[in-house]
Amino acid sequence: MSHRVMIVGASAAGLRCAARLRRLQPDWKITVCEQATAYSFAACGFPWVLSGEIDDLAELRSTSWGALRDRSFFEDVKGVEILEGHRVLSIDSKDRSLEAEGPDGRVLLSWDQLVLATGASPISIPGQPEHPRLCSFHLAEDVRRLKTALIRGEIERVIIIGAGLVGLELAEAFRSLWEAEVILVEAGPHPLPKLLDAEAGALLRRELGKQGVRVICGCPVEEILADDKGVVVRCPAEAIRADHLIVAVGVKPETALAQLAGLALGRTGAIAVNERLATSKPNIWAAGDCIEVRHAVSGEAVHCPLGSLANRQGRVLAGVLAGREERFRSVAGAMVVKVFDLTAAATGCSLSEARRLGFHARAVWMTTDECAHYWPESEDVHIQLVWEEETMRLLGVQAVGRGRVTGLIDVATQYVLQGASIDRLAGLEHCYAPPFAPALSPLAVAAFIARNQHEGLCCLSPLSKAGRRHILDVRLPSEQKLRPWADALHIPLEELRGRLAELDSSVPWLVICERGTRSAEAVRWLRERRLDARYLGGGMIWRHSALGDGA
Repeated sequence: MSHRVMIVGASAAGLRCAARLRRLQPDWKITVCEQATAYSFAACGFPWVLSGEIDDLAELRSTSWGALRDRSFFEDVKGVEILEGHRVLSIDSKDRSLEAEGPDGRVLLSWDQLVLATGASPISIPGQPEHPRLCSFHLAEDVRRLKTALIRGEIERVIIIGAGLVGLELAEAFRSLWEAEVILVEAGPHPLPKLLDAEAGALLRRELGKQGVRVICGCPVEEILADDKGVVVRCPAEAIRADHLIVAVGVKPETALAQLAGLALGRTGAIAVNERLATSKPNIWAAGDCIEVRHAVSGEAVHCPLGSLANRQGRVLAGVLAGREERFRSVAGAMVVKVFDLTAAATGCSLSEARRLGFHARAVWMTTDECAHYWPESEDVHIQLVWEEETMRLLGVQAVGRGRVTGLIDVATQYVLQGASIDRLAGLEHCYAPPFAPALSPLAVAAFIARNQHEGLCCLSPLSKAGRRHILDVRLPSEQKLRPWADALHIPLEELRGRLAELDSSVPWLVICERGTRSAEAVRWLRERRLDARYLGGGMIWRHSALGDGA
């Protein structure tokens, strides 16, 4: 490998690559070319600056010991040359050179190895106008403008288009500190439609409503109007007015330079790379939000712009450039988001996505405790597990709750990446003590439920309607009053064995309880008597948490 490395983009991937490469190859010339003069922001923290959780934007450019990550830091501490304020105009892959325009005019820079870490840019809605009352939420300047407007009292009512990760975080930011009226508009059927199924999405939608956020789903935007008095978003059912509009419908890979260099793009429109992050041309590499990666479940190329992946890619690429046998392999797309008092996390594929990909996929739902049920501070966690019927391969897991759900998804991700079976997950060993976890891991229990369903003990969605099924409620009377289901036959589980004769064997039954555990037990008893019986997965706690009093 040669000794002049040029990195375009002072992003997470670019700077991570530069810093590690300097440690591995202290004698090489490593240069980062960046068009901005302020960079190395931890952009994932932008919503928390707006919400007041983080006091100042400068904190997102600081190290863990408080040093500012500016040009002096990278040159003096990391030993990396930074050409800030330099915009790359062209790339000559044959001569291994690029032309950039900086504060002192145009310069021609030579390289032996070129790394593109050009990131991603916000997606705009067709016909989206340019106006001060309308913005994306992608740059530090977006944060500054919005915070200034909020401080001045210029934003009392805001529309956010897109209930993805950023849209949800912004909804909380505007409500929690500024008490602004928030209208969240989503074209999909529920929040986070690309990551969650309806059951988990309904939990987030109700939490947003409880916190005063108006959520409008299934609402494609037809037109946006903006003037000095405000903005108007026209949807099929209504025209929504506000002081300000934020478009948060996702990002697209920034590939203009890659195309100038003649690099191949993949099916997603991002730069195509192999496991060593090499592009289609020799000596040109790419990492970060501008590339596509391989999904562990589908095997397809996907654009997965996550800071966690970008940092890993930068580190792997440094090892590759230094001559090491390193690879960036497939991803499960693990994600997590805070939505007021709830945490939602997911990995792998949702049920709807798995079926779109052609899998004969099934799902189960459960409500469990984050730690021992008798621990005073225990919180409910709702888990959905998705698997392939024929192979019993784990395809994905979703978890929502006030408890510690992130650790569950971190563990589940490793099983998804390994292509593990439900039986492997059922054997999961975990740390156990009452303040930290139940005696059986919730993920293992979810695997038990999936195995039972595979064997015929059918678990229905917590959002299911009764249809022609009669309802058998096996809860205690106090529980029935708290979360009732009208027209149910009430027989507590403790009495059911002695009262099975009261059940009409000629009709189908749906058995309900608080979490699904007792109703699953009851279904076994009914099936022994050859009754057609299924139970409500996740129980009435999930159903009520998702649908409210109208459940």
